[in-house]
Amino acid sequence: MSDKLLTTREAARFLRASEASLRRWSDAGLLPASRVGRRRARRFKEEDLLRFMGPSQGGPSPAITGLPRVIALEGMAVALGSHLGSYFSSDAGRLRLGLPFLRDGIRASQPCVLYALPDAQDQYVRALQREGIDVEAAVRDGLLRMLAFGSVTPEEFVAHLERVFVDVMRQRPGPLRFLGEPVAALRSLSSVEAFLSMEQHCSPLAKRFPMVMLCAYDVREFDGQTVLETLKLHYDTFAHELGSFLS
Repeated sequence: MSDKLLTTREAARFLRASEASLRRWSDAGLLPASRVGRRRARRFKEEDLLRFMGPSQGGPSPAITGLPRVIALEGMAVALGSHLGSYFSSDAGRLRLGLPFLRDGIRASQPCVLYALPDAQDQYVRALQREGIDVEAAVRDGLLRMLAFGSVTPEEFVAHLERVFVDVMRQRPGPLRFLGEPVAALRSLSSVEAFLSMEQHCSPLAKRFPMVMLCAYDVREFDGQTVLETLKLHYDTFAHELGSFLS
């Protein structure tokens, strides 16, 4: 392994990420960096970049995060860095996996981020309250954050998510749980093609943080071909019993 210190540009090429992302990860304390020269330019060690990429480049390293390797979800051990897809066709189906994902995270003091249309957010909030979760306290304490986006490009969408994750990790160490309903993203993006491009960029994003990303698809809002393409993009799901993600 080389002892050479890499510039931000070289490190970004190494990680296949943007220079802006590296600066955010460094500022958040997620990625170690040295400062050199009068301009205090960042320099990165190759060994730190490899640790950040995680075992076999498959997720965040416990050596960096100091966190468990997995979260528990309905009897499954889900590795940090996972980008999962679940599929439902009713309002009850929406809650079958999404509710325990959020509820158990909040109870374990793991920060949760929820991105969904307002009506769906209300369903999750009411369901959490029925489970005895003080939602107002969870929001106040940084354990639950609910997002809404306007019209954006795929690049803007992913960059905004990344800023949210960095901000959440500054407040709480994690693991972080992200529950997103893609139908909300589809409304913010210009086309199905733009939406699929955004989803493609979410897998490397999930692997840069000590988190699990669960994308909950309301199949009533998508055609069959799009659902098939999303299955391909959420390949981490196939490490588990697929039936667990179908409601």
